[in-house]
Parts: sequence; structure tokens; C-alpha cells
Amino acid sequence: VKEEEEGEEEEEEESLPGCTIFIKNLNFSTTEDTLKEVFSKAGLVRSCTVSKKKDKTGNLLSMGFGFVEYKKPEYAQKAVKQLQGCSVDGHQLEVKISERAIKSTVATARKKQVSKKQVNSKILVRNIPFQATVKEIRELFSTFGELKTVRLPKKMFGTGTHRGFGFVDFLTKQDAKRAFGALCHSTHLYGRRLVLEWADSEETVESLRRKTAEHFHEPPVKKQKTAILEEILEKLEDDEGEYEENS
Repeated sequence: VKEEEEGEEEEEEESLPGCTIFIKNLNFSTTEDTLKEVFSKAGLVRSCTVSKKKDKTGNLLSMGFGFVEYKKPEYAQKAVKQLQGCSVDGHQLEVKISERAIKSTVATARKKQVSKKQVNSKILVRNIPFQATVKEIRELFSTFGELKTVRLPKKMFGTGTHRGFGFVDFLTKQDAKRAFGALCHSTHLYGRRLVLEWADSEETVESLRRKTAEHFHEPPVKKQKTAILEEILEKLEDDEGEYEENS
């Protein structure tokens, strides 16, 4: 199993932009094997995924959309032209190049999140809209399994709003992996695409703040102000109840 996982990661690193297509309006009974068989007509398929969620009884159900990644971008373009509107299991499919392939910054983030191995049951969620609440994040992820905690670190200065990233911790690694697989491709909330990564146990709020600042090219802060902010951040890190909801 380990060898297969490592092989998949190596293949992911070699992927070219524009190789992935997004498929909507799937019949809930359509399998990944069927999807691969149909879309192999356009070229060599690297991977095929039908996004799934867990129902109340624990069964995995199709979410009605999926992704096919080809070896070359031209195969993906060919699939969009030739297989647009094709009928599979009685459903006419909508096919387009995946947005994660169009936006280079998102594609880069996708590679990073895939290459980082799962070490626990905690997922780091970036690019969360500021109007999103803990309750909404919980509802989104709880369909895949029981959650231990959902945490959205606050902004400083007592504004009450979160910082645009958060942590979702599942009860089991299996449920976390299932949620990650279903939501990491193209999940939007209030018009913003959520970016998922496996959380490092040693990663702190401060280190994430620095990463977020670098990513969005925040202007440098004066030394005195930075020192004050770091003190506030240290207090926030010590507060385990910060924007946290226990199940």
C-alpha cells in the first residue's frame, strides 16, 4: 500500500497544468470505473475520482460530480470538445477544464497539499471567507464523519472575525481522509475556493500567520507593532478555547 501511495504522489508531482477536467450532473450510481472507461476515449487517463460524502448510516454516496486527470493537457481539451453533453447512465454530462488547472496559484497549492502526507486526523483549511462561521464549516465537514473540534483562530484587536483559515479535527483518520478526498478538489464557500492541507501537529498560529502574509504579499509591519502582535498571538495560541467548538 505504501508503494502505491508513494507512486501516486510522484505522479501528482509530474502533472502538468490543464490536465484535469471537472464533470457535473453524474448519475449517483455512476462508478469511477465507468467514468474512466468513457473518458479514456479522449486520451490516457492518470486518475479518475467521483466525489463522495458519508450519509447518516455511514454509507458513501456520490455527490454527483467528479474529476478526470489526463496525462497531457491536449487530452483534457479533446475530452471537453468530444464528450460534452455525452450520456452516461442516463445523465447528460457537463464537462469543463477544472478551475484548479486554470489558476496557477491554486494548482501550486494543490500540489503542496497532495505532497504533504497525512500524519493525523486534522485538516488545515485555508481561504475561508470571513463571513463564514464555525457552524457552517462544521456542517460542511460533519457529513464525512464525527468531528472532535472545529477551530477558526480570531483576528487580533478584538474584531471578533477569524483570520481566513481554520482547523477541522476528525475522530478518526479514515473520516478525515474521506473528507479531504471529497472536498480538496473544488469546494466553494461564499464564492471562495477552500484550500485543504494536512495540518502539522507542530504548526502554530504564528507560523500560519506568516505563511498567509507571504502568500498574499502583506506589506512589512513596523518592528514595534510586530512585537505587540507576536505577544497577542502567543496568548491566542495558549487559549485552546479560541473560536473552538467541541462535539
